[in-house]
Amino acid sequence: MKKLIALVLLSTLFTACEDPIPVVDPTALDNRNIYIRAYKYFDGSIIDTSTVYQINGDLIKFDHIYVTLSGARFVSYDDQDTTFTESDLTMIDLIGNSEVKLAHLPSGNYNGSLEYTIGLDSARAYTAPEQLDATDPLSKGSVWNGSDIGHSFFQMEGRIFNPADTVFTTPEATFNWRVATPDLALLKSEKRNFNVASNKDVFIVMDIDVDNFFLGLSPSLMNVINSDPADASDYDLAKILRDNVSSEFVFKL
Repeated sequence: MKKLIALVLLSTLFTACEDPIPVVDPTALDNRNIYIRAYKYFDGSIIDTSTVYQINGDLIKFDHIYVTLSGARFVSYDDQDTTFTESDLTMIDLIGNSEVKLAHLPSGNYNGSLEYTIGLDSARAYTAPEQLDATDPLSKGSVWNGSDIGHSFFQMEGRIFNPADTVFTTPEATFNWRVATPDLALLKSEKRNFNVASNKDVFIVMDIDVDNFFLGLSPSLMNVINSDPADASDYDLAKILRDNVSSEFVFKL
């Protein structure tokens, strides 16, 4: 009988060992507590992917607006202390997402400047998606443009429609505008005075007028912007787009 009981217990142990080990969602381990809450507008209305918008003579629909932020840190008002943050990389599609995880800061009072980069350093900019860990937001390849240009840190995709169209289901062309390469990265610095409490998130609001991304640019005239350093005219267009983006990424007072 003792042998039988021992065999039953041993069998139960092996059966238990065969059960799948639960995998923890990496995002559940992300403890960032400083957020940008981004509200996106076009001509005063909240943007979506189903609406047809008119801009610079073109009729368009949006598909994606990808943005990559990195290197968040807080610099004290006297420039004597810098608090670097954990989980410093965010890549999201602004269409459909309003809360951007920016940084993790310990509890305490902060008076100084919150800094971050719209872009990537050279090491991360040119690392191919297949070489990245699956938890890395760049590993999906949504903003990868090959080894020469690397990952876009701003990428806007959409469709262009014929004005004679009545149902706007079949575009006559697409547009894909990319800002990439470390040379075009944008360092943003915002003066802020706030308190970080234990187990509480801090939300900083940003209003983005997407129509301002198109200043000096027209989807039908330049439906592709690659940020290609080897193409001077293309790179100049990328600089215009970068400056437009920089003007809109400003925290509300």
